[in-house]
Amino acid sequence: MKADYICPHCRGILNAGDYIVFSSRTNKGGHGIIMLHQEVGNYTVEKHPMFEYQQGEKLLFFCPMCNKELASDVHENLAKIILIDEEKKEFDIHFSRLAGEKSTFKVVGENVELFGEDSGNYMEFLGMK
Repeated sequence: MKADYICPHCRGILNAGDYIVFSSRTNKGGHGIIMLHQEVGNYTVEKHPMFEYQQGEKLLFFCPMCNKELASDVHENLAKIILIDEEKKEFDIHFSRLAGEKSTFKVVGENVELFGEDSGNYMEFLGMK
């Protein structure tokens, strides 16, 4: 599937190759580039080995172009970007900012698709419980 992932603030394109590229920071002051696989539900992560964080640690995600935080308005543990599919349909993508947590939501209007074994942690915030 050919898809584009864009920043909800500047609408800059975030994906290159098979990955979505972010600048990221930890609560402990670490920072670096982190790349998440662009296939929704694939939790492959690429980063520099020197960019360290612990499982469960909350990461902050930023657009590498406009530097605005990509925080979700659904829950403080989620980040948000926009997916534009092959048919030019737009979806909000909410994904966990907690390292190692597998939770992603693809949202358009009232329709919500869940991905990841931890997605149940946020269903009530998306009006699904």
